[in-house]
Amino acid sequence: MSVFRAASSGLRLAGMACLAALPTTGVCAPPAAASPTATLDITLGMMQATHGAGTGVTVSYTYQPAQPVTTPVTLLLDTLEPGLERSTDRIADLRVTDDRGELPVAAPVTRKDGPRTFESWTTTRPASGAVHVSYRMPVARGAVAKRGPQVDLQAAGSGVSGGYIGIFVLPDTKANFTSHVHWKLPPGDMAVTSYGVGDYSGTFSADQLTGTLFLAGPVKTYRPLGQAKDAGLEVYGLGVAESQLEAAGGWAAAAYAAELKAFKLKGRPYRFMIRSFAGGSNPSGRAAEHSFMLYVPPGANPGTNDLHYVVAHEMVHSLARYLEKEDVGGDWYTEGLANYVALTVPDAAGLYTPAEYLELVRKESAGYYTNAKRALPNSALPAVVWSGRNAWLLPYNRGTLYLADLDAKLKKHGLGVRVLDLANEMSARINAGEPSDQHTWLDMLSQRAGPWAIKDWNDMMDGKIIFPTAGAFGSCLHASKDDVRIFDLGFTSPVRLQAGATISGVAKGSAAEKAGLRDGDVLVESVDTNPAAQSLDAPIVLHVQRADKSLTVTYAPQGGSQPGLAWNSSCVR
Repeated sequence: MSVFRAASSGLRLAGMACLAALPTTGVCAPPAAASPTATLDITLGMMQATHGAGTGVTVSYTYQPAQPVTTPVTLLLDTLEPGLERSTDRIADLRVTDDRGELPVAAPVTRKDGPRTFESWTTTRPASGAVHVSYRMPVARGAVAKRGPQVDLQAAGSGVSGGYIGIFVLPDTKANFTSHVHWKLPPGDMAVTSYGVGDYSGTFSADQLTGTLFLAGPVKTYRPLGQAKDAGLEVYGLGVAESQLEAAGGWAAAAYAAELKAFKLKGRPYRFMIRSFAGGSNPSGRAAEHSFMLYVPPGANPGTNDLHYVVAHEMVHSLARYLEKEDVGGDWYTEGLANYVALTVPDAAGLYTPAEYLELVRKESAGYYTNAKRALPNSALPAVVWSGRNAWLLPYNRGTLYLADLDAKLKKHGLGVRVLDLANEMSARINAGEPSDQHTWLDMLSQRAGPWAIKDWNDMMDGKIIFPTAGAFGSCLHASKDDVRIFDLGFTSPVRLQAGATISGVAKGSAAEKAGLRDGDVLVESVDTNPAAQSLDAPIVLHVQRADKSLTVTYAPQGGSQPGLAWNSSCVR
């Protein structure tokens, strides 16, 4: 598992439901329930400071309802919770008009809809004819208190970037939108989105619109050798050098080709977007239709093995169907499959060296076995997964080890089917209308494997510790049981180690206390805890300020022990 995790849970969009729906064309079909459609003509602009930095976006659109409106109009903006939280990226100068002139709106209220939360504005009277909406959205702070998916509006490289979920205030309707999206930008600038470069039109659900990723401004581009313009991978960047795009693009193109083959899909355009700004030390990403957004800190190399793995992981979300009905409860499959494929498919294609592959599997394994919450049943995960530290890693790691174990057992039983075959059948079943939830998986397991596979799945869901059978992760890797230390930073606050945060709750006798950390110490630099959380013995280094003293505290963030695995490879010389 990569030390740089793509934090994609907690903000999953129904618009991803049609990914891989039409594998021969790569076109996402609109939901069937959308007749007639409303129209939505959107114009976006970029706000810039006098020195050229992007400061936000302007949004204006004309909305023509599918049918005459007899009730007030409600507009919705996703709060981005629980994976993110808004800072300065809040609506300003909202104006709504119709054929009668000003259309007043009441004060916004908060509205829950399943796992998602919205800010909601409702007009004080029904609309007459077309509705015209305009507003500004300033960029968010770079170093946010909660860092989840890379969809918040951020300034990067004299441009702006994010996801439309971060900026769109859309009418609350179940109708699809026949939409045209236009970016009004200075000469020489460009906009690239999940749907291509520049303007685009189509029929979309609200979730498909808000699920779109974008870069706008002086965007750099790179097309790796051999990539067709309309059927291959292209790299786009803001805040990064062209050499960085090249470092990331060649490997990503090869991985994309390998995953298309694994999922039995024909070529389709894929837009790999990279943004860089002062947003913390942990690279992360977000997948969408035909696209992926990667965040890297300034100066970081997007072409490392760890980030290769992140890119391979996110591509899976654009190619395979997932358990969208279950949100976090389905991450054992949604994220576990992405991890498993990101490990095994590039390895089979020769894109990792044996040593690189071993290191990735070791990180995946350590992230699971050193996790204090590893025995939690799956039903308990939604309540704790965003509680901080390494809690969110558990469904990723658990699902990966479960699928690796399942693959080895399928081979051992000589059933003529492997995990990738099951994943492809899951996508086909969901595309054919079967539920995108665990019941489809269990029905398939029952037919393709039998009672033993159902029992293994139930054990995994109940939190039983997984020790994969021989052959998991391929013939080169071998695991031996060994006690491992439990990941523990040794203090209660802050949950996320952001610069400026104050340490409190240092546990007596902990490794942190023994190393000299004290309540009241202030973090001078943000710290990515993932490398330590995904290692059996990696230390953590905290630079803190104590009164007028600058101190460096280094220690191994572990305490106690529990049974785990140690991995080695017979293919590493």
